[in-house]
Amino acid sequence: MDKNEILKTSAEYRDALKKLKPNIIKDKMLEEPCEDEDIQRGTNVIALTYDYARDPKYKELMTVESPLTGKVINRFNYIPRTKDDLKKRLKMINLLAQEVVCVQRCVGADGLYALFIGTHRLDKSNKGETRYHERLLKYLRYIQDNDIAPAGAVTDGKGDRSLTPAKQPERDSYLRIVKETDEGVYVSGIKTPITMSLYTEEIIVVPGLQYTEEDKDCAIAFAIPADAEGVERYMLGPDVVTMTDEFAPTHGRKYLNKEGMVIFNNVFVPNERIFLHGEYRFAAIYANLFATLHRFSYTACKPALFDIMTGAAMLISDYNGTKGEYFLSNTSEKIFEIAKNSILVSGMAKAAVEAAQETESGAIFPDPTYANMGKYIASDMFTGAVSTLQDMSGSLPANLPYSNLLSSEKHKENVRKLFARKKGISAEDQYKLNEFIRVLVASSEGGLLQIGSKHGGGNKEAEKVAIYANHLRRMFQCKSLVKKVVFKD
Repeated sequence: MDKNEILKTSAEYRDALKKLKPNIIKDKMLEEPCEDEDIQRGTNVIALTYDYARDPKYKELMTVESPLTGKVINRFNYIPRTKDDLKKRLKMINLLAQEVVCVQRCVGADGLYALFIGTHRLDKSNKGETRYHERLLKYLRYIQDNDIAPAGAVTDGKGDRSLTPAKQPERDSYLRIVKETDEGVYVSGIKTPITMSLYTEEIIVVPGLQYTEEDKDCAIAFAIPADAEGVERYMLGPDVVTMTDEFAPTHGRKYLNKEGMVIFNNVFVPNERIFLHGEYRFAAIYANLFATLHRFSYTACKPALFDIMTGAAMLISDYNGTKGEYFLSNTSEKIFEIAKNSILVSGMAKAAVEAAQETESGAIFPDPTYANMGKYIASDMFTGAVSTLQDMSGSLPANLPYSNLLSSEKHKENVRKLFARKKGISAEDQYKLNEFIRVLVASSEGGLLQIGSKHGGGNKEAEKVAIYANHLRRMFQCKSLVKKVVFKD
């Protein structure tokens, strides 16, 4: 490695995971979690971010010089300071999403980003009496010096939604402080579903809600090693059943988003790793900072997914010979209904960058209205795009014969008749494309993609609230404008 660089290899990342104390439960405790196939496929996603950072073809995009150390680091561990930084961050996420669909590393990166701005704001409000930002900078340097890909844990179990955290019959529904000492705090509770929590070295915790004084024990932000004493990580279902033979698409066979539930059982957090401690009024600020930043990240990955769906729709139309018209519908119109979403969301991303504002922390912050609107559009339009692709592909993706029959001397003649579509397209190519579409829109993994589009980074209602709050002044200006137009002398 160049002495001016701090860039792990993907092999070093995998080795670091193997050194962690086993604390991952599937149907039982996994003594060798790195040997589990689902965890391996998730690990492959994060490993790609390390490989790309060292690849000369992508290095300029994937890496940047750290202001803290002067060393070249992975861009995921860098806090954007300029609009150009934001553009490159989006481009990096989009590039990776084209291959892995869900990049996963964004959550931890957005957690660092939110804490960088939030701790600076909190310290200023306390007139410098607290040193949260100083702690965060020290932790950020640790992450950069060791090229760690942390996970971000935001969403609590929440329990009975009609009750506040303090009134929950199961207090561990929310992560909270249970004991305080001079050296730090002890926390208990649950965070779920937590992206890449099963294949990370570090977990960054950010509050997910606004809290009242009664719930101030939940106003806690911190970072811990993934194998800290008292931490248990549970692999979440459902099992994603994918093909593994020559007909299997790369996504699902090689890459997978495997969520985890993180249980904190009286876990000790030292003071130097605490970035919010009981300041309940700031819990919502931290949560909203993270939400906007993560929704901004969605404006990069979701266009990649819409592009993939657009390409699949175009290709299946070619293969099936339906490039012209369906009965009472036009193929081009259907493809447009998928493709437009990529254009709309990408447009919101560009607007969020152009309207970004510098913060007193030194970091730049994407415009909240456009960032939230981009995620809202992606969420709102996703199921429609899925439905259109299902319509265009017909029933075959969900009703494929077993692939080994294509080469069976006894059965291949009959099976290949099913794939007799447009002349010149082999049965093998037909099968591969239809299997890929099945994975996208008619599988357990496809279902996870749909739910993720709804709830990743918060649901549509949360996005609408954020848009409304940030756009309210302009809405009143619109009202005044109409008054002026209608009632002017």
